[in-house]
Amino acid sequence: MTIANWTGIAGGLALFLYGIRMMGQGIEHLAGAKLKNILEKLTKNRFVGLLVGVFITAIIQSSNATSAMTVGFVNAGLMEFSRASGVILGANIGTTATGLLIALNMSRIASVIAFVGVVAVVFIKRKSINNIGSVVAGLGILFIGMNLMKDNMAPLATEKYFTDMLLSFENKFLLAVLVGTLVTLIVQSVSASVGILQAMALAGAVTSLDQVVFLILGFNIGACTAAVTAAIGGKKDAKRTAMIHIMFNVFAGLIWGVGWKLLPVRSWFEALSPNVVQQIAYMNVIEKLVGAAILFPCLPLMEKLAKLIFPGEDESEKRDMLLHINNNDIGTISVAIAQAEAEVARMYSLAKTNLDLSCKLLTEKHPPREDLELIAKNEDTIDFLNHAITDALIKITGACVLGPHEARIIDGMHHVICDYERIGDHADNIAGYVRHIMDQGLGFSESARREITELTTKVTNFVEEAQRYYRSSSEKTFEELEAIEDSVDNDVDFMQEQHIRRMNTGECKAEIGMLYVEILTDLERVADHALNIAEAQK
Repeated sequence: MTIANWTGIAGGLALFLYGIRMMGQGIEHLAGAKLKNILEKLTKNRFVGLLVGVFITAIIQSSNATSAMTVGFVNAGLMEFSRASGVILGANIGTTATGLLIALNMSRIASVIAFVGVVAVVFIKRKSINNIGSVVAGLGILFIGMNLMKDNMAPLATEKYFTDMLLSFENKFLLAVLVGTLVTLIVQSVSASVGILQAMALAGAVTSLDQVVFLILGFNIGACTAAVTAAIGGKKDAKRTAMIHIMFNVFAGLIWGVGWKLLPVRSWFEALSPNVVQQIAYMNVIEKLVGAAILFPCLPLMEKLAKLIFPGEDESEKRDMLLHINNNDIGTISVAIAQAEAEVARMYSLAKTNLDLSCKLLTEKHPPREDLELIAKNEDTIDFLNHAITDALIKITGACVLGPHEARIIDGMHHVICDYERIGDHADNIAGYVRHIMDQGLGFSESARREITELTTKVTNFVEEAQRYYRSSSEKTFEELEAIEDSVDNDVDFMQEQHIRRMNTGECKAEIGMLYVEILTDLERVADHALNIAEAQK
């Protein structure tokens, strides 16, 4: 082996990894939000979750991405721990697709595949075609890298130290597992690790499946690092999800290792195919399938074990921190957007809670002061979230390459959090008026109280409807929402006229009358911001 050979191997590995990354990014830009929706909605039971994990990972060719995405969704509260465990098992199966592609030996047309993809990326302006081109170009570059590794690995077949090491792996299986784990920790891709072995087999450096079977088991254990990294600093269910990933690969590896030693598995693979490259691909697939078949029924037990390893519940929510956004996931667009949306939904919930509470207190004769204290605490959290979510959205925009759909989602979140913050401010203003009314011993007339009750009901319902429209779940059109906002303006004008009449007749005192006008103004502004929220969806 010369220095040129080693640099050639490094270059081939770089192209291989870059090809996998291009394929994954192209698919994510084509269907990033759809992948998120699939993971959120189509994982109602473990078996469906397993199939979803296989499907998504087979497409994006990265169990690291799927497992990190899954842990991120669990951490954001968008997916239950029990649903995530099936996805994790499926991700381990789906990642074997690259090895099967390599086993087809498409290297002869690798340059043609890469050329077609690059033409689509460089010369066609349509974004969707560009993304498809990235997938095709990535596939071609992957095979070019494989060829480069194969050509430069040929001398390894005659290196005594290398052949001796491979022979030792047939008996020192624990060492082989550790080496395999280390390799995947370095290259951060089990597909790439298996691809390296297949390149060695193509070059004649690996001549028997016996030499590498325990290396492959180690590769799969090393692939758990992405899920572990995504779970660091996250909620306990996120850590438990990462632990399921580790347990599956360790237990599946133990089952396969024992079976390899006790059963004539090698002869079965030789009967299946005499080609070592294909044997490596088939072994990687079958090991995952056998592990899933045996361990899938045991998932409830594995989940209980994960809960024993990470016992208890998460600490009560802290107000001055982001609960769903994890900085480790900022670079993964689908996870980052899902987590940001969860945090934005939290901000809306707090603003709506304050609005409902302050409006309720307006019409009560003896409002509880603890409710006023809760409104003040929620308002502090809303102000914190306004700044923290904005900073997170800026980081996401800087760290990710956004497609038009993702950019529109981010832009919409920037707009609505400003409106949530203003709704929170108006709710806090109303609470302040309630406090002043209590301190001064003031009260509304029955007619004024009745009018305020009708208006607050109308405004709070309008805020809910506007939020549903923003989340694309409203049956109303935007024109219908505009009509509601106009009717709120008309109601406020009418109520102000009625208020002037009551003050002229002495039915209302001047001091409570001034507060009444301020309350009407705040409620009218809330309706304006609600319409802005709906408009963010347009």
